[in-house]
Amino acid sequence: MKTRQKASNNTYKKYKDKYVSIKDIYNSIKSSLRIKGERSDRAMSYAEYYSIMESFLDNTIDIVAKQQEVFKLPVKLGSIYTKKLPHKRPFHVRLDVEASKRENKTVLYKVPILDDEYVKVMWDRPYKYNQYKVLPLRRFKEIIKQQT
Repeated sequence: MKTRQKASNNTYKKYKDKYVSIKDIYNSIKSSLRIKGERSDRAMSYAEYYSIMESFLDNTIDIVAKQQEVFKLPVKLGSIYTKKLPHKRPFHVRLDVEASKRENKTVLYKVPILDDEYVKVMWDRPYKYNQYKVLPLRRFKEIIKQQT
């Protein structure tokens, strides 16, 4: 394998290049965001944009996680829903930190999975958006844990 190919393969493994923040999205579209007034138009501030995005995501989470319905995203981005899937393995494998320090090697132990099913947030999306992720997953997980 050529060194040029090795260098290009390593660029995809960087974590910070994987996601785009809301601030970056706002900075790229802020010139086109205008609020119409009676006398003149004004630019939308970041605080207003963030509050709109946050309320949209909260409504999405309420529909998908609490009401267990399918939410269709605008502009043909697909749909988001929750799905219950069976566990494929009976145990989680955990690292025992104290025993690993004592023995100077990694010591693993098994913890049984008590639930038979787990809930997963699914996003059916067109092929051109297959790299995109559902980012407010932390909020989804909190609400799903409260329900179970």
